[in-house]
Amino acid sequence: MRRSAICLLMTLALGATGAATPALAQDAPPFDAARVPATGRQTHDFVPGGWKAAAEATGDLNGDGRADHVLHLVPAGSWYSQGTISAAPDAQALLILLADANGRLRRAGVATKMLVPVVPQYILELTIRNGVLIVHQNYGMTEVQDLTHRFRRDPATGRFVLIGRDEFFYTRPQEAADSRRVSENYLTGVRLTTIGHWGSGDTARETTTRERIPRTKTDFEAVDENDEG
Repeated sequence: MRRSAICLLMTLALGATGAATPALAQDAPPFDAARVPATGRQTHDFVPGGWKAAAEATGDLNGDGRADHVLHLVPAGSWYSQGTISAAPDAQALLILLADANGRLRRAGVATKMLVPVVPQYILELTIRNGVLIVHQNYGMTEVQDLTHRFRRDPATGRFVLIGRDEFFYTRPQEAADSRRVSENYLTGVRLTTIGHWGSGDTARETTTRERIPRTKTDFEAVDENDEG
């Protein structure tokens, strides 16, 4: 049943765009990070008027044993829902909130350009594991981008920084073209690039190259996956 629904939505999307390549989402008002308050008692205190929280992840992000929160904010009029195939809003944001000993929350990061405004969207998952925030996106139709970012709090600055980025490009069906997977670890300064050479019988021969990259510290707010330059 789910496979049939996916095929139907892909067919409708292809018919609407007239092409098999991913399409940008509809325009939406830009998210103004300055409207997010510095502190609040509940998560909804941080959601500006005209916006809503479409998804939330909860877990300890700074090692103090308290439950912190990550919110995915979208325009209030959007029909976006996590876990469904949908159109990704052109304007959206991720918000990190840290809990304190008094039961209050404080803003620790707002990212407005990390999420990719491409339709259809198959996956947007927010996970907190061992103090690491994992943001997983999957977009596209015939040409697919699967993208994962990992963030961890930097004790020296108190800010959340990008520690790893993985991207996987492939086609539907996968054997139509070679796949490409790039995994970058900014803690070790290593990039692994794996090319999948697809052959008959739905099998692939993979080749992997390894290279050194700078051990950069990119803030959560500065990650931009919509930079066309």
